Amino acid sequence: MRKIRKATAIILLLVLAGSLFASVGSTPGSIYTKTSPRVMSMGGAGLAVFNNQDALYLNPASLAEKGLVFNLPNVSFTLYNIKNAYVDTGLIDNLIDDPSSIADTDYLANELLPDVLEILSTVGSNRLATIDAGVGMKLGRFAFAVDTQLNLNTFNENAGLSEMTVIPEINVAATFGFGFRFFRESPFNFDVGLSAALQMRAYTDLSATSFIDQIQNSDNFDIGTIFSGHPIALGWALPLTAAVNVNFPFGFTISNVVSNIHLINGGFNYIQTDYEKIKDDAAGTISSVFSDDTETYKSSPVWSVGLGWTPEYSIDWIVKPTVAVDIVDITGLFDDFSSDSFLQRLKIGAELQFLNLFEIRAGLNGGYKSVGLGVNLFNVIHMEAAYYWNEFGHDLGEKDVDALTIRFNIGWER
Repeated sequence: MRKIRKATAIILLLVLAGSLFASVGSTPGSIYTKTSPRVMSMGGAGLAVFNNQDALYLNPASLAEKGLVFNLPNVSFTLYNIKNAYVDTGLIDNLIDDPSSIADTDYLANELLPDVLEILSTVGSNRLATIDAGVGMKLGRFAFAVDTQLNLNTFNENAGLSEMTVIPEINVAATFGFGFRFFRESPFNFDVGLSAALQMRAYTDLSATSFIDQIQNSDNFDIGTIFSGHPIALGWALPLTAAVNVNFPFGFTISNVVSNIHLINGGFNYIQTDYEKIKDDAAGTISSVFSDDTETYKSSPVWSVGLGWTPEYSIDWIVKPTVAVDIVDITGLFDDFSSDSFLQRLKIGAELQFLNLFEIRAGLNGGYKSVGLGVNLFNVIHMEAAYYWNEFGHDLGEKDVDALTIRFNIGWER
């Protein structure tokens, strides 16, 4: 049993490790962003493309397109540094040759874990994996969802495992959205939408080397001991997203989306607590976040625009193309206008849907390629996969990281 608990803890580290948010890495003021394999496989584009499953998070104006959606549940796994952390370390080969190696604590603790963390020890931010899980529904023009995301961010000011900081993080969000279409029967019409999310976040920071030592030297490993004695930041925010779509004949749409609008204190509000307080009185600790004095990490609204094209014709059930082009953070582009700045904000993607069953996707995100597939079985079981690259440095080409996202959804969408 001790070996099983220890192996489970190591696997949890390898699976729950990661980050979310913008390509430059997570910050205390950045808002929760649900991982979308469709969007990531289309180069990060999708603001002006109708998508029942992701419209609540991307563009609430798209909720104006009537629809019925139940996601009970939707779960996605994202693994970063695929080549370096999973291929070059021999993990995949070992699993193929000997599936039982995943429970070999000596291999996991003394070989795989140090090798994987060494991959993340380069200067700056990095990530290994993310898990998203949630439930949601859309009834007409209204949508509601509850989501959880588990991550472990890493940061290093100087290259080397000895100085790397590991930042475990959990996010919980309840999101509500509404969209309405004006002049619905006209070939020219427009949509407006608004979404609001109550987001909670907890995170701390750990020394990578001490964390490895705890796992390697503990015969009776308890994952709670990792956080014991470390201060934990616990915070909340209420960000809004406002959007307008202008719809033209032949399936063209232009979207304007302003996200990260914080009407309360301008950002995330944090208190400092610890693992013992949360464990002994979770409800009381969480309620104190809303009543005690907090430290606020402010962040500015983000204005983005998108162009989408999804033609409608009598036999579109046979093959249906979709094209999307987004430019994110227009204000930031004006502040620092250059070809590199524009390319970093440019997202281009395309999708071909066959027989309302199979989906093939591809795109460019700041010049980095992305591809993806989707299968929709009986409009109840939906499986998607995306393989893509993101830039983790400040400049294009400085630190590109590959990633694989797989999402599984049980529900109904029409």
